[in-house]
Amino acid sequence: MSALRIGLFGRGRLGSAITAEAAEPLAWTVDMGETPSGPADVAIDASVAEAVAGHLDWALATGTDLVIGATGWSLPDLEHRVAGRIGVLAASNFSLTVALMARLATVMGRYAALDPARDPYLLEHHHRLKADAPSGTAKTLAAAVLAGCPRKTEWTLGTPDLHQLNIGVVRAGVEFGTHTVGLDSPSEVLELTHTARSRAPFAQGALVAARWLHGRKGVFGMDDLAADLLDPLFTFGGKP
Repeated sequence: MSALRIGLFGRGRLGSAITAEAAEPLAWTVDMGETPSGPADVAIDASVAEAVAGHLDWALATGTDLVIGATGWSLPDLEHRVAGRIGVLAASNFSLTVALMARLATVMGRYAALDPARDPYLLEHHHRLKADAPSGTAKTLAAAVLAGCPRKTEWTLGTPDLHQLNIGVVRAGVEFGTHTVGLDSPSEVLELTHTARSRAPFAQGALVAARWLHGRKGVFGMDDLAADLLDPLFTFGGKP
């Protein structure tokens, strides 16, 4: 079986980490405004938000599956544009451990739903130059908590109403990323924390996502990958 040809958009921090973690040389690496030098089976977009739409157009035109890891982009019509023609996986965080954490966050949300005295919350800390707040990962984890706790219908950065999940944000220092999902109740507190020590987990996960995506059609997220790779070992909220 021939090796999977993986192309890379972006030579920034994540792109450099992907290059370092790849077991085999990438098919090509290009920066914004540059054209890929040849075909690829899957391309990873680790560039910038404003380049994503163009890279998607290129992927659709060439029939190349696309993993999107840029920050801050928005394409509301993504599923309509893809229309099952290629595979696209978009994620705010490619760490497989964070994907597991998101599934555990839903379990924590379900536990909170059993007693209104159990108040879920979320904390995140990133380096001082990170532009978006809360982070995409925090939003993903918040959505996972909300999925398990129906009385919480949205998140807020401010003082929460009863139906809101509070997210606390810190932008300081050089922190790669720490996220905590917690439950506060009158007599006890439960916290689940993930701390990234480098960008290696994100790069490794992006490469796993590229291999998983190839040959699939439609739009996916890391939870789809986690359901496939983790559920044979871990089944939450259902029968094994």
